Amino acid sequence: RPPSPAPARSATFPLPPQPRRSRHRRMATFSTFTVDKTENGEGRPRSNSKGGGSGGAHTIQRRRDGPPDTKVVEEGSARRNIVRKGGNSEVARHAKTDVVDDGSSVLYGQSPPIEPGDPLYDPYENDENYVLVSADESVTNGPRSPPRHNYDPDHRRMVFGPMLTLSEFKRRVVEALNEYFSSEDAEETIGTIKELGCPEYHYEVVKRAISMAMDRKERERELVSKLLSASSPELLTTDQLGKGFERLFEFIDDLELDTPGATEITAAFLARAVVDEIIPPAFLVDPVVVGLGGDVVAQTKRILSRDHQYSRVERIWGPGDGRPVSELKVAIDQLLVEYLLSKQLSEAERCVREMEVPHFHHELVKRAVAAVLDKPADEQAAMLNLLAHLHKTETVSPAQLEQGFQKLFQKLPDLVLDSPNASRVINSFLAQTKEFCPEAEGWALKANGDRAETATNGANGTNGHA
Repeated sequence: RPPSPAPARSATFPLPPQPRRSRHRRMATFSTFTVDKTENGEGRPRSNSKGGGSGGAHTIQRRRDGPPDTKVVEEGSARRNIVRKGGNSEVARHAKTDVVDDGSSVLYGQSPPIEPGDPLYDPYENDENYVLVSADESVTNGPRSPPRHNYDPDHRRMVFGPMLTLSEFKRRVVEALNEYFSSEDAEETIGTIKELGCPEYHYEVVKRAISMAMDRKERERELVSKLLSASSPELLTTDQLGKGFERLFEFIDDLELDTPGATEITAAFLARAVVDEIIPPAFLVDPVVVGLGGDVVAQTKRILSRDHQYSRVERIWGPGDGRPVSELKVAIDQLLVEYLLSKQLSEAERCVREMEVPHFHHELVKRAVAAVLDKPADEQAAMLNLLAHLHKTETVSPAQLEQGFQKLFQKLPDLVLDSPNASRVINSFLAQTKEFCPEAEGWALKANGDRAETATNGANGTNGHA
């Protein structure tokens, strides 16, 4: 026991006489006590301990066989009891677990119990039916905060970080994109991805959307471009967009094996993102991006360096991207003008196929014939060769040819006002169409509700409807 501080007044008290139980002499040493004066003037020693109650009680016990043993009162309990071996002292056998055995109880007896209201009173002192737990910070520091999107009500704790694993997030994004390709509702798709609660993985939306659009048509590619534009900055920040393209650059070789032309498609997406102002042009000169992108970045720069690049890139996916009919008509007119200048059938066929509007080919037939009503004979022959080539390659079906000529005959009164020879030219085209399209023999074409003149009458110059 460490020495106690020197008291103001001290006294030494001898031990009471004890019966001798062995030939060996037993000694006990006491610390110095301070003497308090009582009412009758007698001195009563007081311990220097500042604590009260059981903490200030002292018990003296004699050892007979050896040092005391320590054992746990109850398995799993944090409390321990010191049990002394040997001796007949009742105090030793029934000592409380928190009593310090220094021999003072022999002099003064057991200290009175601590009453309620005392600062040292503990109502659960002798209660062993309890479990030690750690208090939640929200419980100890005040009321809990209101629920948030990352609040776990089952465990009453805040969840930090993404709510899903990366693989699960990718699977949910694929489902959302497939639904978007059907509904074309960008706002609903953005809300669905935000509800996943994984902003750390949003760059995967860019990579997954573009890679899925590579295997699809121009319509889906245009939808992806619109989704990326609508997602910035509510869903996708500039850094996340850039990181998504960087991930594409890392896997471009594998994508090229699955989808030939993946480099050109990725460059077109990147150019469209720059034109839509969701990625700054400085992104293309970043050394890290240039090192990762390579051919993709170089081709993007070439696309953006062309004349009138912004108007071209805005329609980089062609007219087959779900645009209005008026824009499709403009695209068909441009195609026919370029064909009359180049006379390249294969290039014109490729452009028609890229439009991805087989249900709208009748408008191509109508505009092809109407475009050469006042043209020289060589241009009319070139246009007829184009229709024959498209029919031969099964690009334009016989049903679309028939519907195109039907629209011509329905608009014949208006066409004659601008081109007096319109009826003769149209009938000439119809007669020559029967040579490469046998199905034209059974066409029943009408103008304003009446049966149109046959090709033979048109060749003879009779056009009663004109």
